[in-house]
Amino acid sequence: MERQKSKLAKNNNISDDVRTNREGSIPLDLIPEILKELPVKTLARFLCVSKPWSSIIRNRDFVKSHLIKSSKTTHTQGLIFTFKRKRHGKHFFFSSSSQRQDGGGESSLSCAASYHMKCHSQPYTTSTPSVHGLICYGPPSKLMVYNPSTRRSIALPNVDAHRLRMYHYLGYDPIDGDYKMLCLSRGMHVRRGRGLAHKIQVLTLGNGSSWRMIEDCPPPHSPESPHICIDGVLYYGGYLDTSTRLLRKDHVVMSFDVRSEKFDMIKVPTERATRFTRMTRYDGKLALMFTGYGGFGCGYSGYIELWVLEDAARHEWSNKNFVLPRLASRDTLFQVFCGIDGSGEFVLAPETLRPPTFYVLYYDPNNNSMRRVDIEGIADKKLLFWDDDSDRRTISIFPGHVENLLFL
Repeated sequence: MERQKSKLAKNNNISDDVRTNREGSIPLDLIPEILKELPVKTLARFLCVSKPWSSIIRNRDFVKSHLIKSSKTTHTQGLIFTFKRKRHGKHFFFSSSSQRQDGGGESSLSCAASYHMKCHSQPYTTSTPSVHGLICYGPPSKLMVYNPSTRRSIALPNVDAHRLRMYHYLGYDPIDGDYKMLCLSRGMHVRRGRGLAHKIQVLTLGNGSSWRMIEDCPPPHSPESPHICIDGVLYYGGYLDTSTRLLRKDHVVMSFDVRSEKFDMIKVPTERATRFTRMTRYDGKLALMFTGYGGFGCGYSGYIELWVLEDAARHEWSNKNFVLPRLASRDTLFQVFCGIDGSGEFVLAPETLRPPTFYVLYYDPNNNSMRRVDIEGIADKKLLFWDDDSDRRTISIFPGHVENLLFL
């Protein structure tokens, strides 16, 4: 009996020693640095390893540091695809990683797309670009914020704005690590003019969040849809002259500092620049895009004009013009400009989805080269094809999507 107790005590001591050695093999302060190098899918599995690991992975500072690393690693940034059935009004969401290779010249690669979800389209449905890994979608009454990395979403509280047109813009504050949703209600049209923005509210994502009124009053304007968030500043289009729906000479860019919640107005340089149809990021700065054909969904002629914001306080812009190469066997008349990814490459894609393969084009302005990437797993989805109308789908593609560890 005494021999058995002695043997049991010896085994327990061995187990304690082994456990101590295992836990002591990696300093605790290095564990977050090691985990930060791992993808979100792996970290999600590690939540079940132990309570200390789960606490580290869910820690707000760790989530922020992981996001910073993902944002700086351009070769891992991906695309968000949104396809829409015109007749039945359903939206389908996909994502894919970015495929890169060294060297110039024309090339062809492929990558797989992941199907995420579908939702019913209703009037004034919102579908925002990826903002540091999160997207916002849905009608005003059922607005959702979705994280493609974790496949989790949250429903936002309803906004009380009966019979008013509402615009929702998602922004991110890189200093505090806060996501905020800006909501502007646009008043009714007067004499066929544009209604002014009023009842401006903001919501900070988090437990128990609710809409609150903005204290800072922006200049009177009518908001529009093109928008983008760059370095903690949310930009969106607007009109100062609301007397007509067709007048464009007073087209401006509105800015909203996500952290301070302050508005500002930026004048657009020329009448030609007022016809911008998309906002993108160029060399780390806001850029207004003009193709000459009206933008996404209106065809593409191989010519892209950018107006780059150099100094917001002085309303200073610079002009950049690009003539993209016309490649054999590429129908450029049906390619549209989507945006500029984190490495500075222009992303283009067909304006409609047709089998057998969906693809995107990457144009490198530094060496004037174009490469094609076939996106597998989209054109073969039966849920997208329900009749023989080949032009029934419209497409939105947002480059620069990064992994986000935030568990909504």
